[in-house]
Amino acid sequence: MRAKRHPFALVIGIVIPATLALAPSFAGSASAGVDPGIGNVPQGTQSDQAYRNSFAANGVTNVFVTSQQVSCYRPEVPFLVNNGPNDGYTGEVPCPGATTNEDTGAAGPYSTQTGSQPPYPAAEPKLVTDRSESDIRVDPLDPNHLIGSSKWFASPEGYNHLLGFYESFDGGKTWPTMGHVPGYEGFTDNTDPVGAFDAFGNYYQALLPYQFFYDSTGHKKYEAGNEPNRTVPNEAVAVAVRPQGASGPNGWITTHDGHPDYVFTTNAGFGQEPDKEWIAIDRNPSRPDGSPNSNYNRIYMMYVNFNGNGSKPYVQTAVALKDGTHTDWTPPVELPRQSSTNNNTYLLPHIDPAGVVYTSVINYVSGQSGCCVDVL
Repeated sequence: MRAKRHPFALVIGIVIPATLALAPSFAGSASAGVDPGIGNVPQGTQSDQAYRNSFAANGVTNVFVTSQQVSCYRPEVPFLVNNGPNDGYTGEVPCPGATTNEDTGAAGPYSTQTGSQPPYPAAEPKLVTDRSESDIRVDPLDPNHLIGSSKWFASPEGYNHLLGFYESFDGGKTWPTMGHVPGYEGFTDNTDPVGAFDAFGNYYQALLPYQFFYDSTGHKKYEAGNEPNRTVPNEAVAVAVRPQGASGPNGWITTHDGHPDYVFTTNAGFGQEPDKEWIAIDRNPSRPDGSPNSNYNRIYMMYVNFNGNGSKPYVQTAVALKDGTHTDWTPPVELPRQSSTNNNTYLLPHIDPAGVVYTSVINYVSGQSGCCVDVL
């Protein structure tokens, strides 16, 4: 059966280099010829004290979230190097006892680790000692319900991490629930955290799990046939779903049709690599003209795939269901791009009230790094 194609619109433009200088008049209030900014935000500079005072004046508060509890998990691939005490490095630390109530893997390997090649997985759970690349989302059914996600490091030295999450039910004042996102512990790493709520209040966590191992010198090796765990793909784009009303750190749906909820997989090893996945869900029940939206609760998963001839952007979709499950993922659809050999990355899909999907695509010449970037 041919997959139905859904409408997409690309925002097209070109980044033009320009030299900007701040005029002396910016030291005070905005001059008459200066754009006052969106929402008439005052332009110009302000003193450090005025900036500090603005927090209290506008009721801004901050909370340190992930340090409130102790989280642990059993890594697929341990890394024993310790760069400490510089910059707070400690090396891998045995779990002192998690306070999150998550499944730390202390009772045995996770289900996705059971086919690992010796000496994998790690012999015991390790303490989560660092986080990075955070994302946060608001439940459309309850603005006080927030879910954030971050990289969840057992070994910052080895860049060895899963994804973790943290959840608030009072608008961010307290964060009683957190832990690693389960279901993909059989991969060496999970990366690029981003999430989205559907219209039913189910939370979809996008994941980018992949495999590698460390050679005797500590370098990462991506070798087809020498994977630590041959029961899972080399690399994947995947999701885990936290159903509306879930409680506790283990309340996730991580499988679809009897296997981990993979959107895209590859076993080609280094040189065939999905990257920079992003997720958006259409929560508009009707279009502006009042007609039903045929794409209501449609999930859009976008990513790029590096394949040795530039990277190409793709989208796959499914429809979210009320119980936290979803329909099958459609086959990949390649998005329009400027050049067959250029790299494309940083897809950021957004959906307008009519159900049209827009995304930016950063397009650049391979080997020229940040030079000559187009925004499509």
